[in-house]
Amino acid sequence: MASSRARRHRRLLPVLLGMTLLGGGCQFTGVSEAGRERCRRLAADADNPLTAAFSYVRCLPDSEATLAAEKAAEAAATARRAALEACRRRQAKITTLIGSLRQAEQELAAARNSPFRPSVAPPQPLDAVKESRYRPEDQRLDRDRYEAALGAWEQQVASQRDQWRQRRAERIAAAQARLDRDAQALRQLQPGLFNGPASIEFDPKALAQVNARCDSAG
Repeated sequence: MASSRARRHRRLLPVLLGMTLLGGGCQFTGVSEAGRERCRRLAADADNPLTAAFSYVRCLPDSEATLAAEKAAEAAATARRAALEACRRRQAKITTLIGSLRQAEQELAAARNSPFRPSVAPPQPLDAVKESRYRPEDQRLDRDRYEAALGAWEQQVASQRDQWRQRRAERIAAAQARLDRDAQALRQLQPGLFNGPASIEFDPKALAQVNARCDSAG
C-alpha cells in the first residue's frame, strides 16, 4: 500500500509542477517545504492526476496557516496530557500521604494507650493455713524466702517498666514526627485541605476537590 502510494506520488510530480507554474506558482514562494509536502500528500490521495494537481494548487495558499493551526492544536493536546499526568502524580502523592498520616495517627494512639504488662508473675504468697503446721523457725525461713523472691520480682518489674517507658516514648516520638511530616507535606501540596491550621482532620469539600481535580485537568 505504501509503495503504491509512493509510485503514484512520483507519477504526479510532473503534473503538480506544471499546474503550479500554470497557476502562477510564483505567488507561492512563501510556502515552506513542509507546507508543500503536506499539499503533495493531500494530492496523492486524489483519484486522477488532474484532480491531484488542482488539489495541490488549492492547498498551497492556506498550507502555512493550516500547518500553524495543526502545530498549535498538537501543542495544546500535549500540554493537556502533561497537565493530566502531573495532576495524577500529584493526586497519587496526596493519596499516599493521607494514608501514611492516618497510619501514623493510629500508631500514635496505640503507643500512648499501650499498657504496661510485666513478663513475669509475682511469687505466690505464703499459705497461712499451711504455714501454721510448720515450726516457727521453718515459718521464718519461708517468710525470708518469700520476701527475697518478692524483692527480686519487684526489681525485675521496675527494670521492665523503665524499658517499657523508653520504648513507649520512642514510639510516640517516631509516630508524632511522621504525622507532622505528612501533615506539613499535605499542607504544602494542598492548602486548605485540613479543617484548621492545627487540625489533622480533612475538610470534606477540599478532599472532594482533590479527588476530582484530574477530571477537570483532563
